[in-house]
Amino acid sequence: KGVAPVSVFLADVPGSSLYNKVVHGVLYAWEQAERTVRRHRTDTIAEGIGLDRLTMNFARGLPEHNGGVPGIDGAVRVSDQEALEMAHYVLAHEGLFIGSSAAVNCVAACKVAGRLGPGHTVATVLCDSGMRHMTKFYKPEVWPEFGLQPPLPRKRGDLSFVQ
Repeated sequence: KGVAPVSVFLADVPGSSLYNKVVHGVLYAWEQAERTVRRHRTDTIAEGIGLDRLTMNFARGLPEHNGGVPGIDGAVRVSDQEALEMAHYVLAHEGLFIGSSAAVNCVAACKVAGRLGPGHTVATVLCDSGMRHMTKFYKPEVWPEFGLQPPLPRKRGDLSFVQ
């Protein structure tokens, strides 16, 4: 049998210009508009993601920058609330204490699975642990600063928080 086709998706937070680069071909997000540029363009609780520059490593995944070789096929936006809900869901039901980037990846995997439908396999990377996120992502006192609500307790299989 042949090898099943593989698709690669970027998972990123709102305000990411990388999302727009993949989806629209332009490295720009509306948060970068004149008179709105701030030091940190998007106040996201997910630290270390949402870049506003195209790195050489990332460009290698884009056909327009690598000589036409297929690479990144699509992009998915994930809100802070979705990531926070996912991190708590995974902790409660899988016993994994994941960080904000891993939570963003899990939400994106759920969104991609919904797009693809039954009969497909979706994999993701759990790239960080929650240990480095104790002062922000896992600290309820900080959540209101980012407009976040406490995650609701959910039954296994209830991923209704994924939009």
